[in-house]
Formats: sequence, C-alpha cells, structure tokens
Amino acid sequence: MATTTFTGPIRSGTILNTTGTTLGTDVRNVGAVPTIAVASTVMTHATTTATATGLIIPKYSQITRVFMLIEQLFANSSTTTISFGDGADNAVDITAAANVAASAIGPIEMTQSATNRWQVGSQDIELYGITVANSATAGQARVFVEYLQNWTGTAANSGNRNPLTPSNY
Repeated sequence: MATTTFTGPIRSGTILNTTGTTLGTDVRNVGAVPTIAVASTVMTHATTTATATGLIIPKYSQITRVFMLIEQLFANSSTTTISFGDGADNAVDITAAANVAASAIGPIEMTQSATNRWQVGSQDIELYGITVANSATAGQARVFVEYLQNWTGTAANSGNRNPLTPSNY
C-alpha cells in the first residue's frame, strides 16, 4: 500500500479568509486536521518502570485526546492503573492514572494530569508510560495520541501559533 507523509500542519477547507457574510461563498471555513500517533511499544502488566512508548509528539502541538486500546485483557486485575508522561523521570505528568479492570476492552480515555499539560512546548516529546499492576497477571494496552500540530506557543501565550489564524498561513 502506498503512503503519503505531510510535514503539516494540515488544514482543510475551501475559503481561507472571510471577505463577506455568505456561508459557503465568502466566510472562512478552514479547520485544523487532527493527527493520531500510535505507540510502537505496548504497556503490559509487567511494565512497572517508566518505559518509552516510541510515540513522539511534535513541538508546539496541542494534544486533544489520549486513549488506550486493550490488546490483551488484564487478567485478575482489580486495581491496575496506567499513566503517561514526557520522560523516564516523570511518566505520570501528561495523563492521570487510568484504572484498567480485568474485563476492560477499551478504548479507555485518559484525562489530563494538570492544566496545560497537553500543550507541547518548544521541543518534541516522547511519551513514557508506567503500569501499577497490583493483582494483574497478564494484560497489554497500546496508547494513541490525537493532536493538532503547530497549535500552541508557550503556556503564557497559548494559541499564538494557531494555524487557523490568518496571519499564520
């Protein structure tokens, strides 16, 4: 199968600038296209130390969604948790820990660990994950991250790189 790679950010729409008031004719309708990245390394019941997932998020991206798909049930799990962060020293600073029950099949939606933690700064980040298995004797999950590329600046001036702002075309 053929593949195509864009350096992004990717925008979609037919009218770049508003010049009037008629929808579909002269009112801007450009939107950002989200990208989904998939980890090459899975989180298992045995991933009990911070582990690089192989998932890299480009600088200035705005993360819009983080979720896991269960590839193997977390057998005997009653209190297993998985979380993600931006380094081996802090594998919990991007998402709050998510509970994974023995019967969970996903997707399991992750939540932001703190305000503005889903805004990537001036350097690419690699996602790290950690599992607290407790009673799980098996289990495997893969993380997916949806983001808008080149969307943010810094926390202090968030949005100044928004590709939908006409000055950033």
